Amino acid sequence: MFWYITSAIVRLKWPLHPEPTIITESGRILTAYHATLIVNVQDEIETVIDEIAPGEVDEDDPQVVIELRDLRDNVNVKNYREYYHDALEHKDELFTLFNLGYIDLEDRAKGEVLFWQILEKVERFAHTAKFFPEEFEDLRRLLAAKYLCNFSVFRSLPDAWALDQVFPIMPIHKLDEPPSEFATLVDLTCDSDGIIDQFVDVRDVKHILEVHPFNREPYYLAVLLVGAYQESMGNFHNLFGTVNEAHVIIDEDGAFHIQKVTPGHQVGTILELARFDRNVLMEGFRRNVMNAIKREHLFEEEGQELSQRYEEYFTKYTYLD
Repeated sequence: MFWYITSAIVRLKWPLHPEPTIITESGRILTAYHATLIVNVQDEIETVIDEIAPGEVDEDDPQVVIELRDLRDNVNVKNYREYYHDALEHKDELFTLFNLGYIDLEDRAKGEVLFWQILEKVERFAHTAKFFPEEFEDLRRLLAAKYLCNFSVFRSLPDAWALDQVFPIMPIHKLDEPPSEFATLVDLTCDSDGIIDQFVDVRDVKHILEVHPFNREPYYLAVLLVGAYQESMGNFHNLFGTVNEAHVIIDEDGAFHIQKVTPGHQVGTILELARFDRNVLMEGFRRNVMNAIKREHLFEEEGQELSQRYEEYFTKYTYLD
């Protein structure tokens, strides 16, 4: 591996080389400006679509639901474009009927599931076409997975949220394999704005990133062109601190050296910045543990273990290890 990782997330800085290079596992060369943020994918949030068997829709269902079922059952490689637009019209009709009170919640739910099943089939047919029709870009975005990444947009990439800045982002694993999946990126915060859904494209900005299937093995993404402004403007939103940094220099022979490693913030440090007193927190936790032991909700050994683990968290990294 070519980067120095002290935990699950790290920032690479290039202080002494005018045109720093990264040599990937496959031997390809990249160029980075000032800093590169390396984030690992923790999980994949997929669009889960329940199955509705043909027999679950009968002639007593609303006509719009029956027509959606027929579209789902008859869409094929020859008619998928026409059926896609028909499905969009039927979805709008479904919502209108529900809002006017002509169909109930169960009918709407059944119609929505059928609609998403149609979209899944349409996307598969469109993907096999020689040229992916431009009209289906929104469809690909709707069906794209969300990759949960070990970072905070507000701490490390605030301009992506505040100014819609588009940073070059790419996988740094499996570069000898073509990516076969599409995803947007979400961070660890509970904020709905903690998402990256704009990416560099050849012609314009695209809203999905080509990635490899996430199979629970280590998978890292590099956010390039992350400069000093992001570091200085990043905030402690959701109490996420600075990330680990590895300062890298490349000598005249092209060999790289780790000049310096700067650890990121610990949980205890961030809590102090938020004006939480560590001793007060520990005392309150111990008191709660003792009360639980007295009420026989905990054994004494369990209480001691919980208190020890709680104290240890003050020295932990604010991101996932």
